[in-house]
Amino acid sequence: MLSLLACGVGVFLGLNFNILVLLPFSLLGAGAFIVSSWASGQNLFDIAVFVMFPMISLQAGYMLGLTARETYGQLLARLNIGQSKRI
Repeated sequence: MLSLLACGVGVFLGLNFNILVLLPFSLLGAGAFIVSSWASGQNLFDIAVFVMFPMISLQAGYMLGLTARETYGQLLARLNIGQSKRI
């Protein structure tokens, strides 16, 4: 479930933001996961294994969002909805 959520966030970030936003979100998500796992009493090595998969999923979702930017813009133009100028 966490990897699907990370992939969805990555797609959103890829559609709307530049590459510089990927590092803070990766570090923020990994830090939150490490703190919550450490608070529940898991070993640091076990936590590191489980953190890598959502981070890879976030980056893969970001790449999907980047490749879908042009198609997303065409879809918005077809529906007569203006695309955001935040990029």
